[in-house]
Amino acid sequence: MMFKLFLALTLLTGLAGCGLTSPQAVYEGIRAQEKANAVGTNAPPNQGLPRYDQYEKERSVRPETR
Repeated sequence: MMFKLFLALTLLTGLAGCGLTSPQAVYEGIRAQEKANAVGTNAPPNQGLPRYDQYEKERSVRPETR
């Protein structure tokens, strides 16, 4: 009985942790990885991805119809 309770609590805790991953966290992780990979290269500074706020702002603007 104690094992089932422990297993249930462990699973519930694990599922609660899944909700902590937001799109912003994923984006910032990718951005940080790109910055780390650019170290030691001849890439010009500030050529990577923009901050998440700027990305969301650009994404929310409706594209013009042609």
